[in-house]
Amino acid sequence: MRLLSDDVAGTVRFSRELGLESTFGDEGDDYASFRAGEGSVAVFRRSGQDETIALRPPGDGALLVLEVDDVDAETARLRDWVVQDPVDRPEWGGRVAYLREPGGSLVELFQTIPQEGG
Repeated sequence: MRLLSDDVAGTVRFSRELGLESTFGDEGDDYASFRAGEGSVAVFRRSGQDETIALRPPGDGALLVLEVDDVDAETARLRDWVVQDPVDRPEWGGRVAYLREPGGSLVELFQTIPQEGG
């Protein structure tokens, strides 16, 4: 997953605050990457990507989903970024909360919850 950001430094700080492990780049760079479980999340300056392909205006066309052990604890820890407090979504099998990172991307924190009767 690559997050396109007009505020790479802010998005890098946000990624670190999430607890993602930095694997390349830093706040002063146009590109950085992080380990996220068995995958990775990259951050790239939006204007740099726009040099390769014309981009639509930023919006909520996609979101980054991160599985966590305790969504309530994580939203308490990351309170400055929270745009939607945790809610149970039994039809999804989880409890979710939403954050907005400095570049504008939406991030879902997802915690698996036991299914009724299961």
